[in-house]
Amino acid sequence: MNAWEQLAPTRVMIAGDWHGNSYHAVDAITHAAEQGVEAILHVGDFGYRFAPTFLAKVQRALEDTRLALGFVPGNHDSYLYLDLREQEHGVTAIPLRPNLFYLPRTYRWTWSGVSFLALGGAHSVDRLWRARGEWWARETIGAGEAFTAANGGHADVMICHDVPDGVRIPCIEGNPHGFPESEIVAAQRHREQLRRVVDVVQPAHLFAGHYHCRLDTTLDGDDYQTVVHILDMDGGRMSDNVMVVDLAGLGTATQ
Repeated sequence: MNAWEQLAPTRVMIAGDWHGNSYHAVDAITHAAEQGVEAILHVGDFGYRFAPTFLAKVQRALEDTRLALGFVPGNHDSYLYLDLREQEHGVTAIPLRPNLFYLPRTYRWTWSGVSFLALGGAHSVDRLWRARGEWWARETIGAGEAFTAANGGHADVMICHDVPDGVRIPCIEGNPHGFPESEIVAAQRHREQLRRVVDVVQPAHLFAGHYHCRLDTTLDGDDYQTVVHILDMDGGRMSDNVMVVDLAGLGTATQ
């Protein structure tokens, strides 16, 4: 059992995209402590390039509040940085700082009787407008990763960056930002990939970000139901960017 799994919290805060914004990150960590949580789970687009100044400010805030934070990868987080850590440690909770952990795809753990699956990543629909290094070939869930995640069977909670196919997301309907159609199609394929995993894992709850909006909705599978929570980004209302949950309420699935 690693240091992350030994935490065994009963109350956690889930956080949406922070985009390497240290000011918002510190405010959110402080808010978490005020809410009496024992750990923070982040759904990706956490650190972007993982600048030393960002990591130092986050670590100081975590030390000051005596909290730990674990994050899955988004689509804009530096996979050059993250993959090197995964090569060193394998698929486990990887300590970047004493209280800061990277949760690679397919990593599973259990807290207070609730089982979790980390499966971050999404397709960058704006990649044609960005320089390489602001999007990554490794940003999406690969076929092998999807197989491994599904092969592990049921988990009570999935921590993702993207949202599975079958969930209506009103804030992106009609492509309001005018992204290229080819990128919209590629993003949809990724959502379908994630949905195939969800159909097997059948979590009671799935947390995501990526779409920069706040939404709680339900995904109805053939023989299961998953409550999907999408969290907003930094810069907006804290109540839209974070969600405090008691683990005792996360382990009940309708199956």
